[in-house]
Amino acid sequence: MILFEDALPIRLKKLVRLMVKIKTALIVVALPILPITFFFVVFFRYILERDLFAYEEWLMPICFWMFFLASALGTYQDKQINADLLDAFTENPKLLWLRKLSITFIELVITLFVLHWAWLMLADEIAAYPRWKTTIALKIPFFVPRLGIFVGIFFMALYSALAVYVYLRVGPVKYLETVQAHKLAEAEAEGA
Repeated sequence: MILFEDALPIRLKKLVRLMVKIKTALIVVALPILPITFFFVVFFRYILERDLFAYEEWLMPICFWMFFLASALGTYQDKQINADLLDAFTENPKLLWLRKLSITFIELVITLFVLHWAWLMLADEIAAYPRWKTTIALKIPFFVPRLGIFVGIFFMALYSALAVYVYLRVGPVKYLETVQAHKLAEAEAEGA
């Protein structure tokens, strides 16, 4: 969707860019926590001959949040793994646009089902308050990582819905022109 971001209304485009910046900042800040923690685990275990207390309990929510926010960014940037070979067989703009629109629409429908299940999981957790399930040592509520799951899937659905809207708005000719211009720019960047 990132290639067609300019087809969004101006306020929505600004909001989407802000959300992407926030998610990126959260991931950039949280990412170093993992290797630093494992460094201290090794240091404590093999140098000090002690254990780092309950590190897996506070890493779990961080990992869930990072994974699902990064998945939302992958949806936004259209960087999911893809085994589609239709691009190699045809240059028909209408067929390529229709294929991309269909794939994105199917992705949206599936993501909405998963979002519903994520909401049910979160609602179940909310209904259990104040007797939330918690981690054993640090008593971190399972609500925290489950909220990360819901938020990440929500943004995946949002970006898929925006992509369907944008693909319908730009149409097949503009779609193909933009994709080809992007591929040309990538090829020039790699060759430079």
